[in-house]
Amino acid sequence: MQITVSKWGNSLGIRIPTSVINALSIKNGDNISYEVKDNALVLKKEMSTKEMFEAFYKKPMEELSIEDLGPSGELDWGNDVGGEVF
Repeated sequence: MQITVSKWGNSLGIRIPTSVINALSIKNGDNISYEVKDNALVLKKEMSTKEMFEAFYKKPMEELSIEDLGPSGELDWGNDVGGEVF
C-alpha cells in the first residue's frame, strides 16, 4: 500500500488510512512511536497507561478495585534506585 507525503505547515506529513486506524484502534491523541530501520519508517502505537493496566489486570479500568493491587492495597514499586524523596 502506498500513501502520499503532503506539506503540513513547515513540515511534511502522511495521512493514515481508515483501514489502518481501525485495525490498530488508533484514536485522536494516541501516542505513536517511530524508528527508521533498514531504510523503512516503522510506526508503532504506544499503549496508554489505562491500556497497560487493563492488559496487566485483564479487566476494564472501571472494574479494577483496591484489592486488585495486592494485599496492602498499594503497588510495590521495589527499592529506591535514585533520589526519590517521599
